[in-house]
Amino acid sequence: MDTESIYEIEFSGHSTKREWAVYIIIVIDKKSDTRKLYVGKVGDNRDGCNPILSRIGNHFSLNKIHSQLRNKIVDTTIFDYKVLYSIFGEYNKTNHSQDRQKINQIERQLNLIIQNKASDNFELLNPYKGIGVTKKISLERKGLLSENEIKTLTQMADRAISVDKPSR
Repeated sequence: MDTESIYEIEFSGHSTKREWAVYIIIVIDKKSDTRKLYVGKVGDNRDGCNPILSRIGNHFSLNKIHSQLRNKIVDTTIFDYKVLYSIFGEYNKTNHSQDRQKINQIERQLNLIIQNKASDNFELLNPYKGIGVTKKISLERKGLLSENEIKTLTQMADRAISVDKPSR
């Protein structure tokens, strides 16, 4: 056995906490300087909220229901990956409905921020289109986020767009 066959995945214990979060998976092409971005959230629309680490792992599952990223990339082995995430509160079952509405809006807002920063250096794999959303609903949703939260999302998008290739 040689050391070329030993790999390492490192993650913080924080990523195992049950918290509302949004994330950006940065898919880095090993042969070029191009990137693909995927924006997502933790917090099921029915019930529950898995740790960010669990959700990211599911993106690489062979179960098509959970693996939205794998469903968009035919061969996941030819890319490297980096994940950025930010949390927006601990999960509390009592407040699930209200908190879910907020995290859904946080995810939409992050997606739109990235779309507004369009560049030849990246492709957004899951652009939010907002089809069928009235102006009234759109305004109500925007009222769910604070200026500080929007600032965090903007910083997160900027960081994702400018990320370097991960070290091997």
